[in-house]
This record gives sequence, structure tokens and C-alpha cells, in this order.
Amino acid sequence: MKNSFLIILLVGLISCFYEHDSIHDPPVGPGSEEPFLVATDYGLILSWMEPIDGDIHLRYSVYHGPQWSEPRTIARGANWFVNWADFPAIIANGDKLFAHFLEISGKNTYDYDVMYTVSQDRGLNWSKPEKLNSGEVQGEHGFVSGIPYKDGFAVSWLDGRYTKGDNPRMSLRGAIIDGTGVVANEYELDSMTCDCCQTIMVMGEEQPIVYYRDRTIDEVRDIYWVSFSESGVTPPVVLHNDNWEMNACPVNGPAVASDGDVIAVAWYTGMGGKFDVKMKISRDGGLSYGDPILVDGPESFGRVDVQLHNNKILLTYLTSKDNSGSIVLASY
Repeated sequence: MKNSFLIILLVGLISCFYEHDSIHDPPVGPGSEEPFLVATDYGLILSWMEPIDGDIHLRYSVYHGPQWSEPRTIARGANWFVNWADFPAIIANGDKLFAHFLEISGKNTYDYDVMYTVSQDRGLNWSKPEKLNSGEVQGEHGFVSGIPYKDGFAVSWLDGRYTKGDNPRMSLRGAIIDGTGVVANEYELDSMTCDCCQTIMVMGEEQPIVYYRDRTIDEVRDIYWVSFSESGVTPPVVLHNDNWEMNACPVNGPAVASDGDVIAVAWYTGMGGKFDVKMKISRDGGLSYGDPILVDGPESFGRVDVQLHNNKILLTYLTSKDNSGSIVLASY
């Protein structure tokens, strides 16, 4: 019941941002894990993974007060890849919903694909799951992020099509998916990235923007951004030159939040034994960014998240001050 308890705890914390309304415990079953929350005009949607009769079910419930709706299954399977750092999520665009999960595709531990399904009616019915990542290479694909875009969705993911050949490396790809769930356009956004840091997306002034941890041939793993749309892809741009050299993936991606033209990006970095949480703010929809703000250091664990609320920037992250781990909420 440990994971189920964490889902209930998460929802309890979220209630603090709803004028201290009391939100009842969500209808999750034993062994449930990997929660994700998304706000819509018709309620707060919670999705999670739950073991039922030998399969893993991707389930969801809607909170529209004073209680949660009856849980429903989006998709189910016996050969899913379940990982604490790379979990399913829902993207909402009006009545249309996009959900994704990971399905094992080969005999190696990290051979799995991103599968997605779309609902046209707020989750009552879902399309047959399809593979998001194109190509036939059996490798690691995941860490999906996405936003509502026009009548459908813009999504990005880490793609392992180059991991089995010469110069093995992870790449970043993006796609425009129309309102019926058809992939209308797909792009390579960056041919070499960090292997397993979470990606995050936001709508910029001109087109969707993806923030992610890059990787250079010298093993520098700083945060970059790239934007794309039907008209093409912009060249990747470094958000800030931390020059963090690390011969491994820290599994510690950036976070972003936006409100109008204001975009706040927070991230974790380390260099020479110093580990910081930093933030940059754009006030023109991601076209330019101010100077970096040092939020915490030098003993941070990262795991950042950021939201814009009542003209304030709220950040959460983990730190190890006083020789003990703790969660910090900072306001700017």
C-alpha cells in the first residue's frame, strides 16, 4: 500500500492550492503508483498505474467536487515497462485527452516503445493504442512531454534509435498530433542528448518549446531548449552554460511553467562537487531569458518543479541541508 499512500498524500498536498478545500482520497487500489495530475475546465484528472488480475492498468479519475469519479481504465497490458522516473501522463485539450505509457518491445531490459491513445470525449472512450516512436530499432524510448496544440497535441520524447549502432547515443524527437490522434508531422529535434533526464514542454510566443538536458561529445550535460511546429525546427540553444561535465545521466530534468509571455525554467546542475538549483525567466514567450537565479546550493538534490500562481513563481526541490533530506518550497 506504500505507493497508494503516496498518491493520496500527493492529492492532499495539491488541495492546499485550492483555497484549502478538502479533497477526498482518490479511488486508487492496492499497489498503485506513478500518479500524474492535470487540471481541466471540468475537473482535476488524476492518472495512475494499478495492477489488476495480472495486468498493469493505466487508470484515471476526475475530481470535480465534492468527490472523485468512478475510476476507469485507459489501457492495460502484461508487458509494460514500469519505471519510477518515466511514467504515464495525460495531456488535456478541451474534451480531447492524450495519454501515453511504455510497452516492452524486445528481450533487452531497455527495449521498449512509447504507446499513446487519444479520447475525444473526456476519457469515456479511447482509441486503440499506437506506437509514438517511428522506426524499427528496439531500444529505449520514453520521457514524453507534451502540451495542447491547436486542435490536437505537440509532444516530444527521448528516442533510442541510435543506441544500437555506431556512436551510440540518445536523441530527442518531436511530433504534431492532430485531434483524431494521427501523427501529422515528426521531427528530429536534437541528435544527441542525455539518456534519461525528463523533458518538459510549454507553448512559447511562436511555437512549442522543449526544455531538456543535452549531451556533448565532451560529456557536458547542460539544459537546452528547442522549438518546433509545422514550419520546422529551430536549432537547439543552451539555456545556460553551467558546463557540467558528467559521464552519466543524473536522471534530473528541468521544469517549466508559463503564464502569458512569462516563462520560468528551473533546473539542477553540478560542477566540481557543487550542486545547485537555478532558474531563468523569460518575459517574451521564450525568445530571450534573463540572468540565472541561484535558488539553492551547493547541496541540492534537484528534482525541481515550478508553477506560476498569483503573480508568483513557486518552486519545489530536494535539498540535503543539515545532513538531512528535505523538500523546499521557494517563492519569487
